[in-house]
Amino acid sequence: MLYRRQSELQKVSTFPPPPSSRSAVKRAGKAISEGTATEQDIDLVDQWRAAHGYVINTFQIFFKRRIVKRNAPAEFAQRLKRRRTVIDKLHRRRNDGQPLIADVTSMHDFAGCRLIFEDIESLVEFRSYVNSPESMKNVKHRLRHNLEKYDYIERPKSSGYRGIHDIYYHHPRPHRHGDMSAPWQGLLVEVQYRTRVQHAWATALEISDIIDGQRTKFELSETERVRFFSLASEILARHHEHKSRAFVDKTQNDLLNELNELENKLGILRRLDALKQYGGLEKIRRHNVLNIRSLDGSAFELEVFAFQNASQAIKKATELEKDPDSVNAVYVSADNPSQLRSAYRNYFNDPVDFVQLIREATGRL
Repeated sequence: MLYRRQSELQKVSTFPPPPSSRSAVKRAGKAISEGTATEQDIDLVDQWRAAHGYVINTFQIFFKRRIVKRNAPAEFAQRLKRRRTVIDKLHRRRNDGQPLIADVTSMHDFAGCRLIFEDIESLVEFRSYVNSPESMKNVKHRLRHNLEKYDYIERPKSSGYRGIHDIYYHHPRPHRHGDMSAPWQGLLVEVQYRTRVQHAWATALEISDIIDGQRTKFELSETERVRFFSLASEILARHHEHKSRAFVDKTQNDLLNELNELENKLGILRRLDALKQYGGLEKIRRHNVLNIRSLDGSAFELEVFAFQNASQAIKKATELEKDPDSVNAVYVSADNPSQLRSAYRNYFNDPVDFVQLIREATGRL
């Protein structure tokens, strides 16, 4: 029993704890939002962010056990939200000028888990099991919302994003960790469920934004790029998943014609198709930092750093984000290198699924 307790203590101690004062983190987040932040404010919010590494560890165990039990056809990976992305999100404003994030401690996607399925049916079946009384027996983690709230398959975002998100409160069982896990109690984790088609779309958008220096996924108004990806999402959903939830007044042919016009103007598919895939899977281990580095403003390379534990990886990712040549640095974890590559294709410059799926759906692009 003593050995088990020491083992649990050692596991917890590898993750940085959140700041002791949540109100201080809130004030620091507000200062960042208002442009008056000090280095101490930024460090405080970053400590809050890094603490979610423990949440990721808890939920990767939670989901992997259920995937094995159900023999679910799911790819699974997890990531810690990037420091730069957090600060960027705090700076953003709604159309009415109000901050997008009023309270940084309420942000639910510092810790992120991603499950990718072949089709909508297997996705829905597994998610239903995860939230069933059978699965949640003796589990203290709790959903923050009703099951329909973040169903972006039935109600896609205006950007074209599809998938289903679940937000959980993190509550490790006391009989396992006792009061050792108390600092992390109540933190949030976002779980993303996507089909392979939906994931291909989301990955292509992120890669396109990186190589073109755009922020399409954050646009609050419709630009031509937003329109392109929104059309592409509906075309893919109709053709590959037989589900139409947007552009209800347009036929598939209408969508194809407009997408073709935008492609001729923007060349998004052409640039995605020209990207080279990254090899180097032999470098990937359990805990990794993926870093996209800008070489000359128009060319990019992927660096992979492997570590023995999450704490070392999180520290490295934070250091890289301060490097002006780092376009994207993130801590990710997965047992299987091929699953990690699939779940984080935006870091491996791998939009091949999206390009191929679009060509199958259009027959002409």
